[in-house]
Amino acid sequence: MQTFLDKVRAEKLQEIALQQSRVPAKELWHQIHDLPPAHSFSHAILRTPNQTLSIIAEVKAKAPNRENVKTLNPETIVCDYENAGVKAISVLTDQKYFGGSLEILSAVSRLTKLPLLHKEFIVDVYQLLQGRLHGASAALILVHYFQEGELKEIIGMAQQIGVEAVVECSVPAELPRALKVNPDILLINNRPIAAIPADPTQTYHQGGIDVSVQWWNANKELQAWKEQEGKILISASCIDKPGDVQQIAPLPYDAVLIGNAAMTANNRVGFLKNLMDLP
Repeated sequence: MQTFLDKVRAEKLQEIALQQSRVPAKELWHQIHDLPPAHSFSHAILRTPNQTLSIIAEVKAKAPNRENVKTLNPETIVCDYENAGVKAISVLTDQKYFGGSLEILSAVSRLTKLPLLHKEFIVDVYQLLQGRLHGASAALILVHYFQEGELKEIIGMAQQIGVEAVVECSVPAELPRALKVNPDILLINNRPIAAIPADPTQTYHQGGIDVSVQWWNANKELQAWKEQEGKILISASCIDKPGDVQQIAPLPYDAVLIGNAAMTANNRVGFLKNLMDLP
């Protein structure tokens, strides 16, 4: 069965081929040498003793079969997120399914000093270069797209480019492969995006916070990985009420990523503060 991610991979490869015909990768490599270091994503969200979970809030116009906002205003969103006390911002750049763009990533980077996660279906180093040039501090790497050796390679390339790799697993079979490469940042997606069929409109919005809880409690290898100094663990998706955060808070997760719920809240600042019980 072709999955949603399989279909997107083919589409992304076509996009990249067109973009590279216009601006070769060599030119992007040349441009990144002139950039200052990116703001540290890991330092911003690392949970120290006696601290609450960090919030990573997402700029996301839509999702399959769901519209979050009719018009995306980066300035308003960034202002709300900063006032709510978020530690980092995730920016969707896929246009077809999520209404994003690299231009939105650039706009957000001009508006804030918070570190930015480039959230995209990354299948090629070219996209890492694009994200870095548009203000990203980190890049989402889906384990689904890479075998172990390939995963090591693209994480290494991200380091060379100057962005931190956030390695995502969304189905249990991906976790052993991720742990073998010993990533610095691991994201557990509560939504099983790697198992969603090619047409995601009826099945995209599945999952729940119990995924993060169960994966942690059931996996000694994950627990052993987290015992290493400086390793960062993120729970993402399907987090939309204080009870969800309360389930995660006792576990050694460092951060939660809030997407649709943050974007659609009538009062984003109040929603996010209430979610984390911030003063």
